[in-house]
Amino acid sequence: MLYDTLYRHNQALSPAGLEHLPAALHALNAAVDDCQRAGKPVAGDAAILLLIRHLAHVAERDTPSVNVLRLRCEADRLAAAAAPALLDIAGKSVGGNDHAKRTFHYQARRALARLATAIGLDADDARINTVMGADHEDGTTELRHADIAVRVVPRGFLPDSEVSIIRCRDGQEVGKSHRAPIAELLDVAAFQRRLAGTPVDIGAVRLAAAA
Repeated sequence: MLYDTLYRHNQALSPAGLEHLPAALHALNAAVDDCQRAGKPVAGDAAILLLIRHLAHVAERDTPSVNVLRLRCEADRLAAAAAPALLDIAGKSVGGNDHAKRTFHYQARRALARLATAIGLDADDARINTVMGADHEDGTTELRHADIAVRVVPRGFLPDSEVSIIRCRDGQEVGKSHRAPIAELLDVAAFQRRLAGTPVDIGAVRLAAAA
């Protein structure tokens, strides 16, 4: 059902009370919702464009220079990279939380790709796949190689057991699963120590070669 209201028009024409960034941003977001309910294109709506200009004016007035903001943004990006979100998500169910689910598995794929390179797996012989499952499920991301499989889930059956390491023969699992915490996925040295302490042939081979 489409219907229009006066909200965004009134706010755009008389932006009283929108002198600070949080209020101006909230008004713009609410106006976008208002416009969509009316079934009108957001990009060309006059009220939306006026509120965008007002928001830009408030931001320009209240924030530091562009260069300072870029430096702060870069520092924030480095901090986020140093503490990936999958560390915060691990141990919790992501079923029903699409954003957390996609974030976890995206970062898990990247971590597995870095890990495969670090332990010397040929990229052509290793496959990384994600099965998201149904909305209420947590999903699984897996690195599969002829000699080893590394499976990652947001929440294991036991605490600190989000990573499973399984020996394979010609890509087929033949051994028992060895569990590890998600932090070891991001720490190559810790992961290699884990491999060295489990009967997974590739771990001993890689460590012996590295030595």
